[in-house]
Amino acid sequence: MLIALLLILSILLATGIGVAVRRQSKVTRSFSQEEQEEDARVYAESTKAMEATVAEALADKARDPRLASMSDEDLVYEVLKECYDPEIPLNVVDLGLIYEVKANTDSVDIKMSVTSPACPSGTVIAGDIQKKLTEAGFPTPKVQIVMEPAWSPQRISEAGRKALGI
Repeated sequence: MLIALLLILSILLATGIGVAVRRQSKVTRSFSQEEQEEDARVYAESTKAMEATVAEALADKARDPRLASMSDEDLVYEVLKECYDPEIPLNVVDLGLIYEVKANTDSVDIKMSVTSPACPSGTVIAGDIQKKLTEAGFPTPKVQIVMEPAWSPQRISEAGRKALGI
């Protein structure tokens, strides 16, 4: 009796699988060889176009004569101009928070301050600086927050004063 039950169950299972495969074959469209070749051609062309666009953008940036003539420290300052104090809409360079930049072969050392000793944004700004310098390809960025000399509004650059309207 158990053998007959197992035999009937296996026949029902095989029949169910056969019906499911037949139904799926009616739903799933088969692409002709020509359609597959056309898809491959379109994919190859779009990939080539994308690679060309990315390569052109990198080549344009690499050809910027202003960047090519800059020292490593100046390049670090250019990256730092992309870092902002979250409380003041001004980059850390124009705000006067950067006190010293040393670009070594194996690291970049930065001394910076914050607008006040109680400023909670110091670690956020330092983390942003490390992230941006790493993304720009500078090795092992180290940011030291110093309080001497104390930051004052006189450290804001002329461009920063114009941006802030003071």
